[in-house]
Amino acid sequence: MRSPTRGRLVAALLVLSFTAASAQADAWTALLRPGRVAPSAPASLVIDTFQHDTPFVKQSTAGSAGPDLSEVLLGTRSWRASTDGDGVQVNVRADGLAPLDLSDAFVRLRLKVAELARLHRLYLYLSHDGFETYDTYLVLRGDHAGAEAYADDGEWVTVTTALGTPLNGAPVVDLTRVTGVQLSLVDDGEGPATVWFASLEAVQRPARGVVTVMFDDARSGVFELAVPLAQRFGVRASVAAIAELVGVEGFMTLEELQLLERFAGWEVVAHHLTPLPGGGFDKLDRAALTAELQGIKRWMLEHGFVRGADVIAYPYGGFDAASIEEVRRYFGAGRTILQSLGLETYPPADPYRVRALSVTDTTTTEALRVAIDRAARERSWLVLVFHQFSNAAAQHDTEYSGVDFARVMAHLAAADVEVLTFSEATLGR
Repeated sequence: MRSPTRGRLVAALLVLSFTAASAQADAWTALLRPGRVAPSAPASLVIDTFQHDTPFVKQSTAGSAGPDLSEVLLGTRSWRASTDGDGVQVNVRADGLAPLDLSDAFVRLRLKVAELARLHRLYLYLSHDGFETYDTYLVLRGDHAGAEAYADDGEWVTVTTALGTPLNGAPVVDLTRVTGVQLSLVDDGEGPATVWFASLEAVQRPARGVVTVMFDDARSGVFELAVPLAQRFGVRASVAAIAELVGVEGFMTLEELQLLERFAGWEVVAHHLTPLPGGGFDKLDRAALTAELQGIKRWMLEHGFVRGADVIAYPYGGFDAASIEEVRRYFGAGRTILQSLGLETYPPADPYRVRALSVTDTTTTEALRVAIDRAARERSWLVLVFHQFSNAAAQHDTEYSGVDFARVMAHLAAADVEVLTFSEATLGR
């Protein structure tokens, strides 16, 4: 017969063990939360909030437009514009405005789209002469025919547009005295789309453009070829690691990643925990996504990668509104590979939807030089994403030539831009 004393001792030990485990779990829960988040959006010049006194009116014969009191983000109404589903452009325009000086700004819009799959393009037009001349900028595109989706259907989002590189070629508008603004939407001809506008603002540009160099997957060629070349030109970069592939043949070892942070001034950032052959975060259910996010964040902290522990690069660039909400529980910023909307602004429209240019074996050095020069000219933010490197013929479309990379780094070092790591650019230094 077991003694009562021994039974009480065992029970007490079990309670202590459970208490210790609970305390450890609570400690990890606190540690996994983002230690840093992106700073608040900077002050802006409000052009319009689409309330009862809005200067915007429907300009086109196609479609419909007007105030909507049922879909509201700010104030008591939004401004709704809908297409007819026939591919004809619908315009809402404010003309004869008191001159706006947008020469040192980028434009920020808060909006929502219904039937996003049907939206072909959303454009911004600027003019200084009653639209006798104008510059055109792409703001958003829908999720059809393989297009990249910035937002989910029916989701309020913030979108920014850098000025200075219009779709119509060389700029013709004097940005120091803009008197006309037009927002235009075109559907794909297969059905109508609707956009609600909540606010239109001008945000101060940074003193210089910004470039961030990132390497997804932490492949071995990065350490062997890219690191020495980047160091030669004084470029610090960010490496997004897949925890379960660290040390596997073809990938960097844990020691190499630690050496990058300790001696090169680089940073290791989160990518994902497991290889995820099935796709990005938008393909995972809630439980699987939580396990990935907690797992990679814990791996980062356990191995001392604190510098970039609060930012993440989305696997395959895949994200949606639901996955971003989960990412927010563990990280302060996230990077996509969305590149169809032009360069990112600085600060970004949304720190959890940072746009980037994903480099492949067919990306020319000239294209990358042009992108760097554009970041300098617009004072926007270019995020360059590389994967594997080789000086032999590319075996995969994500491989890039070490020789070409050296040319790109030389151009970057000479450009009038600030080179920041991803966490520095999103969360501050």
